Amino acid sequence: MGMIAALFLFTFFPQLLSPIQDTEAKITESVTPLSFADSISKVSPSIVNIRTYKADPKKVNTKATAQLGMGSGIIISPQGYIVTNYHVISKVEEIAIELVDGRRTIAKVIGFDAETDLAVLKISMDNLPALTLNSNVEVKVGDITLVIGHPFGVGQSVTMGVVSATGRIALGISEYEDYIQTDAAVNLGNSGGALINSRGDLIGISSVYFTYGTKTGISFAIPISLAMDVIEQIIFNGRVIRGWLGFSGGPLNKAGTDRFGDTAYLINGITSGGPADLAGLREQDIILTVNNLKVSTSSELHKMMAESAIGKKMSIQINRNDEILVLEAIVKERPRPE
Repeated sequence: MGMIAALFLFTFFPQLLSPIQDTEAKITESVTPLSFADSISKVSPSIVNIRTYKADPKKVNTKATAQLGMGSGIIISPQGYIVTNYHVISKVEEIAIELVDGRRTIAKVIGFDAETDLAVLKISMDNLPALTLNSNVEVKVGDITLVIGHPFGVGQSVTMGVVSATGRIALGISEYEDYIQTDAAVNLGNSGGALINSRGDLIGISSVYFTYGTKTGISFAIPISLAMDVIEQIIFNGRVIRGWLGFSGGPLNKAGTDRFGDTAYLINGITSGGPADLAGLREQDIILTVNNLKVSTSSELHKMMAESAIGKKMSIQINRNDEILVLEAIVKERPRPE
């Protein structure tokens, strides 16, 4: 009787089968292999192989050259602009570019910024696959990351990881640090390549990796939000213009922070003839506020000065031997490193 009743229901009410079919479809969908092929194919044509050369010192009477290094770069405009790391093209005589489609050419240096380890190159070619930059892409710890570059000269390769941290500073890699940390493998030749998310958005420029012995290291990328400002200034100004006051220092020790708070900053170096010197700042002065604002870290203070307009007055409140003083310094352009 039960079988007859079931046959009757399924014959005259077939919609009763749909929940079972839906469940089967969902199960099938859930076991479909995960793939980032679409995201990678969107980005990979824009990632170029960079080989650098200089004269071979053993053949000084010829034009023979020796390969100096390798790296990667990202085509960022149809006009042929390419962004890469400064350390990839530093102190070389010739920069060779190879596209994924096999085309090759020589690049010229438009400008560089050693303090963020970024450089902009330019090539002259038609139909260049430029990658669109967007500084508003959100990056969160745990996001899937894909590194695309040309490691070891074996050809374009992809590695995968996750965002381990954002806003990494005080690594001693460059003057201005705000790195994205990932566990995706970055090897020799990857520097200057792309760090993308699972949707194919460019979130950073691969810069450096740490490794100890044979253990897998961790890698760092310059976030696109930082890189875009540098890139634009290099293209339009030929250099990066930053504000500068001419002093150095760091956070206080525990006794100092107990007394003045963890936002105070100890000056331990003054550039002679610089804005801070002319304003009357001295070594061992303790900065309490800048433009009436407390600065939570030395990196934040560094960034505030760098982003200040040239010629702007900055009001600096200090404690000097238990006396509170307010001094005014006029921002100048930061001298370029030698």
